[in-house]
Amino acid sequence: MPVEFSYRTLDGAVLDSFHTRGRATALLFVTTFDWASQVEARRLAAVVTRHRPQAYAGPWCWKRTSTSRWPRCSGPRSACLSVAMADEPTRSGEGPFGPVSRVPTLVVLDQAGREVWRKAGLCEAGEIEKALAEASRTGSMVP
Repeated sequence: MPVEFSYRTLDGAVLDSFHTRGRATALLFVTTFDWASQVEARRLAAVVTRHRPQAYAGPWCWKRTSTSRWPRCSGPRSACLSVAMADEPTRSGEGPFGPVSRVPTLVVLDQAGREVWRKAGLCEAGEIEKALAEASRTGSMVP
């Protein structure tokens, strides 16, 4: 079953399931003040840059804090990650992704928007690559 979601990003845009459908999508649940979250965001940005336009990524922040320590993008604007704020249902485990008990947590959706991979804690770049590659091969373009 496809995951339906819609969140506002810090820059005022919308990050939702409609815009990510048709591409493997990596969704990273993070906090901006957590070292592991920052490392994971950098790894994810590097991996997704190599997979564009077939893959998309977006981090979800658990709490609104300063983003001054958030990874800055180097290279094309398309490689940047749009940061969305997790809402109360998401933080309480009642949102579309169910319980997310720690940060960072990476969730990968296939092209049809179905969750195909999840890992709490730091992922190696190779794990992210493998999960996105598999998600690109699975799922139809239209759910």
